[in-house]
Amino acid sequence: MSRRPGSTFRRWSWLVIAALLVVGLGRATFADGPPRTAEEQVRAIASTMKCPVCRSQSVADSDVAAARAIRLEIASLVEEGRSADEVRSSIASTYGADVQLTPRGSGVEGLVWILPVVALVAALAGVSAAFARWRRTPTATATDDDRALVEQALGER
Repeated sequence: MSRRPGSTFRRWSWLVIAALLVVGLGRATFADGPPRTAEEQVRAIASTMKCPVCRSQSVADSDVAAARAIRLEIASLVEEGRSADEVRSSIASTYGADVQLTPRGSGVEGLVWILPVVALVAALAGVSAAFARWRRTPTATATDDDRALVEQALGER
């Protein structure tokens, strides 16, 4: 079975595009790194917590009294040297467990992060397989018997 000209180039070009996509997504996700100052830490933690009074706003974006109180509590916990997870747990114990805006990355909640990626990869694999199947050239060729049968059928018309 012979390969078509340029098929190796196409395969490598798709691999390069996929690698660039993965690197770009990785850089976009982890570009900033962890917060450096206490204010950045407070802002980062507050942006992951839901305001208990407002609808669809984080503690960082809301300006109601409850959100300001939570931000002050977050700031005092950060100054004590607590980790972001400890701060979130402390706030959740005070204001209720439903103050988290983003699901955790482990356990059943981790499926929220994993399933869309798995579905995207499966869809891309399916589309790629379909395109590869459609692009293949037919391997069957007409024999002399096939040609004679077609000529006979056309002659009977």
